Amino acid sequence: MRDEISASYRDWLAEQEMPKGKRAAMLSALELFSKQGYDGTSTMAIAKHAGISQATIFKYFKTKDDLLAAILKPMINHLLPEYREDFLAEIPAMATLQETVHFLVRDRYEFLIKNREVALIFLTQVMTNADTRAMFQKFMAETASMFINAIYGTLQKSGSLRDDLPPAAVLRTIAGQLLSYFVQRQVLMPEAKADEDADLQLIEALIVRAISKT
Repeated sequence: MRDEISASYRDWLAEQEMPKGKRAAMLSALELFSKQGYDGTSTMAIAKHAGISQATIFKYFKTKDDLLAAILKPMINHLLPEYREDFLAEIPAMATLQETVHFLVRDRYEFLIKNREVALIFLTQVMTNADTRAMFQKFMAETASMFINAIYGTLQKSGSLRDDLPPAAVLRTIAGQLLSYFVQRQVLMPEAKADEDADLQLIEALIVRAISKT
């Protein structure tokens, strides 16, 4: 299971059968969209970076929106569901609250780092693009009960979870801390020196303090 969880979006893309020009366009768009933003990247810049013509891009993607969709849709429709199944299966069945939080923080941060480019594009588009937001909301609606049963259920079994916190508040606390740190490290302060292990330990401690009875 662990190998599947650790696989990156780039690894997945490399395994897909497609014309060389299409793959080059998608890989360059993936890199440039994550660095410069979707609105700040032109098809001309993508073509130059990929070493192909704009005509090649438009041969496979009618618009830049179609190119963006070609990157994000597989993430939402295929990769996230696959990662979800592996991730949920790996959650410790019997563990302390601290051990469960440690697993969640480390595993999901590893996932974000290995999929850094598409994760940054995805987070931006969820906030600004109605179509992407709708796809994500559909995925979350299908996933919510699974996460509640696996994550919230495991935390409850530890006997240390606060009784007054509903599942959404617990998951929001964990995801909020993790995503904030990811954005800080990758977008706001990418050049700043940091001890990620120490930072993640602090995040774990903050989460445990927020959701624990004691």
